[in-house]
Amino acid sequence: MALRIVYSVGKGGVGKTTCAAGLALQASRVWPTLVVSLDPAHNLGDVIGRRLSGEATAVSSNLWASEVDMDAAVAGYLADSTRRLQSMYGYLKTINLDGYLDALKLSPGIEEYATLQVMERLLGDAAGRYDVVVFDTPPTGLTLRVLALPRVSLLWGERLSGLRREILDRRQILRNIHGERKYVIDGVEHALATDEKSDGVMGELRDYVDRMRRLTALQADASQTRVMPVMNPDRLSLFETQRALETLRSLGMPIGPVIVNKVGLKPTDGQTVQDIGRALGLPTRILPFTSTEPVGLEALELLTSTMDFREWIPGPRTT
Repeated sequence: MALRIVYSVGKGGVGKTTCAAGLALQASRVWPTLVVSLDPAHNLGDVIGRRLSGEATAVSSNLWASEVDMDAAVAGYLADSTRRLQSMYGYLKTINLDGYLDALKLSPGIEEYATLQVMERLLGDAAGRYDVVVFDTPPTGLTLRVLALPRVSLLWGERLSGLRREILDRRQILRNIHGERKYVIDGVEHALATDEKSDGVMGELRDYVDRMRRLTALQADASQTRVMPVMNPDRLSLFETQRALETLRSLGMPIGPVIVNKVGLKPTDGQTVQDIGRALGLPTRILPFTSTEPVGLEALELLTSTMDFREWIPGPRTT
C-alpha cells in the first residue's frame, strides 16, 4: 500500500495539533500510523498525554508519535552540508569551508531546508513501517515555505545542472587542446572532471533534482497526500487561512475541507462559519468549543466520535 500523508496546517493556537492527534488515532484503527510534530514549540506529547522524543514512541495499538528536535535537525542539516561540500570541493584550498559553513548557519532559509530534510527522511523511513503519516506542522508561515521548497529547489537544481554541463563542456574543450591537467595537493593527485559520470558535483545535483522531483510529485498526488486546514471562527484566522490556501493551491496540493475549531464561544460563530465557507470556497467542518481541552487518548477518542477525520486521509475510503 502506498504511504498516505496528511498535513495539519494552521496558525498557532487554532488546534491543529489536537486535530492531527485525533486524525492519527482514528487512522490507527485501520492502518499503522505515525503522527509527527515538526513545530519547534511542541505540544503533541501534551495532547496525547505521553512524553515524546525524536524517536517514534508507541502510544496505543497501531499508533506511534514523535516530536522532532528542530535544533538537532538544523545541526544535522549543516553537518550533512559540510560532508557534501568537503567531498566535492575539499581539494580547493582557496575555498574557506569553515568560514562558508559559519555563514551558512546564519543564512535565511536554513530552518526551512532542515525541516524539509527531516520530512524527507521520515517519509523514507516510514515506507514499509507505517501506512499513514500525519504531520503536525509549524505555524503557517514556516510551513508554507517548507512545502514550497521542493518545487523551488527543483527549478534551481535544473538550472544549476544546466550551468554545470556548460562548465564540463568547456573543460572538455580545454582538455582536447591542452591535454589532461592534474594537480597535486597535500600529496594527493587530482584531475578535474570533464564528463557528467565522473563529476561529483553533477552527481550531487542529479540526486538532488531527482529527490525534489519525487517530493513535488508526491505533494500533488491526491491518492497519497492531503492538507487538513484548521482555523478558528475569527477574521484574523480567516485572513491567514485564505493566504495559506492560495499558496497551497499554487503548489498543486490536494486540500480537504476546512476544520473550524472552537465554534460556539461567541453567539455570532454560526454566521461566521457560513461566511468562512463562502470566503474560502471550500466545505467546512465544525468542532465545537469546549471549556476543557482534549488531553489524553480517552479525550481524543471522544473527539473522534464527534468528527470523522477519515475524509482527510487520502486514498480509498474504508469503513
